[in-house]
Amino acid sequence: MVKVPHQFEITWEGKNSIQKLIRDTFPQLESHTWDASYMVEKAILTPKNEDVQNLNDIIINHFLGEERDLLSFDEVEEDTRNLYQQEYLHFITPGGFPPHNLKVKKGAPLML
Repeated sequence: MVKVPHQFEITWEGKNSIQKLIRDTFPQLESHTWDASYMVEKAILTPKNEDVQNLNDIIINHFLGEERDLLSFDEVEEDTRNLYQQEYLHFITPGGFPPHNLKVKKGAPLML
């Protein structure tokens, strides 16, 4: 078990807790969106990819500019029997792969 120091604990109060986590980790984020040194000094760690994606969806809204959706492929090569339905391919996110619908903005960090 990992013991987390009390100064890093945030009491769960629903969505307010998530916003507090983002504000405490990235204070004044809107004024530092183009500051790479600011970004590399901070991180939110979570054990689940689903939580990472939810945080990314919230944090990207703090960046100015137009949001773009980058979509993955809708089919598997040489799948002549149609074993992999589109819905399934859109749902899965294997380790090391981005989600089917990757949201990006100019100036927002992107880890590949």
